[in-house]
Amino acid sequence: MSYDYLIISPQLFETDGGAMGGTERQIITVAEKLASENFNVGLVHSQTDGTDRIINGVKHLNAYRHFYARSRVRINCNHIGYTGNIWKYYYMSNPHIKALSPLENNSGDKNYIWLHNWTSCHEEVPRLFLSDALKKYVQDKGKKVKGDQTIHYMFPKGIDKQKPKSKRGDYLFWMSAFGKGFKEALMVYVALCDKGMERPFYVCCPPQRQKRDVKIFTDLIEDVNRSNYPIHFLGELNYEAVLKTLANAACLFRVGMPQETFGLIYLEANKLGVPVITYESDAAEEILTDENNMFIRKNTTIDDVYDWTVDIEKRKTSVDMKKFDPDIIVKKWIKLLK
Repeated sequence: MSYDYLIISPQLFETDGGAMGGTERQIITVAEKLASENFNVGLVHSQTDGTDRIINGVKHLNAYRHFYARSRVRINCNHIGYTGNIWKYYYMSNPHIKALSPLENNSGDKNYIWLHNWTSCHEEVPRLFLSDALKKYVQDKGKKVKGDQTIHYMFPKGIDKQKPKSKRGDYLFWMSAFGKGFKEALMVYVALCDKGMERPFYVCCPPQRQKRDVKIFTDLIEDVNRSNYPIHFLGELNYEAVLKTLANAACLFRVGMPQETFGLIYLEANKLGVPVITYESDAAEEILTDENNMFIRKNTTIDDVYDWTVDIEKRKTSVDMKKFDPDIIVKKWIKLLK
């Protein structure tokens, strides 16, 4: 069988077809949006419990049977890391699948690499970037490739339905895997509490590939809570629960990671009207264009952050729809077929 779009993404997905982290959520969103435009879309990943199934018009395909399926456009997601002449496929190890670069794999009429992180790829394959900042970073590390372009994330369908009917809560909300700066974020939160802030801190993570990561969360929070800081670990939440908690938060608190290639959770927060506290970075500032967000810059003090938190509930944000309207963004994807 041949597809219009074949998206190769061995990252883990939930069994109901929803996606865990921001990268996975965006892959699902793009695939389902293209399917809604009557394209034949195949999503190849490793967590189909061995079967193939159709979810919201997208064919979820087992990697071991469909890795070399034919397509008009083949999208290689950033599970591919280029090191010398070796392509490594993370989360998918099978001796029956030969690791080929997009140049060597001829199962697509057009091949693209969809980069989601600060990496560099020097193959002669067009690259799709989430932000102009990521595009500049990669091109400065190597050479420009004909066909390189920026295609921003689009926010998931129906996200407006998650907006709270009453006013938002008073808590700060942090959501991500542990390695994305949680320890540093916790240090900033403790400093704010020591200044007199009394807002609780709600923390969650998407379902973890490594269960020991959850223990790291709980052990660290337990240690800090010996000093009676109001920190609450909500555990591993699915996407629906994350959105509900985010929509009711005073703000999204993501101050532990100064580099972010895009950060879908930023876009989701602002679309829900929730402001964001984060470090300055070129990519983050492409997304967070609303003046009600807070950037921690080189000269920002903890007093500045504390003062900003005093009246968070009055701050409401919006998204620049000229950049992030799904109907506009999907047109860029459709152009790849031409």
